[in-house]
Amino acid sequence: MLPSSERLEATLVAPGRLVVARYAAVDPARMVPVQTSIGRPRWVGFDVIAWPAVMPWGLFGRDLEPEEFRRAYRRRLHQRTPRILGELAELLAAYDPYPLALCCFEDLRDGSRWCHRTILAEWIGERVGVEVPDLEEVAATRNPSM
Repeated sequence: MLPSSERLEATLVAPGRLVVARYAAVDPARMVPVQTSIGRPRWVGFDVIAWPAVMPWGLFGRDLEPEEFRRAYRRRLHQRTPRILGELAELLAAYDPYPLALCCFEDLRDGSRWCHRTILAEWIGERVGVEVPDLEEVAATRNPSM
């Protein structure tokens, strides 16, 4: 049986248990990198756990405007809610106590780009009632000189 949102929320309550990040920002000694991107960077020298259920298959390369992409990707996430929440609970349990970093390629620090990982973070947050921050935003809050 798949876990309910309430059970999953209890797993996520610890601050920093789940973040989104670009691959280059992840420290695999401190967190578990989880691939949410369709491709995997060849330059990454550490293990990455693939999570196909949340990968945006068929949405890239279609010249979608950001809002069109957002609607299509959220629709896909909604259609897979039980599967995604169940797999997320399994990932959290399998790698406890390490945080999970849901990864893709985009560098969002300058604010000029958008990415599916921010949509995924928002969607997960809505489902389980827990904020899923971007790793670099968390780091900048802790160390404003970054």
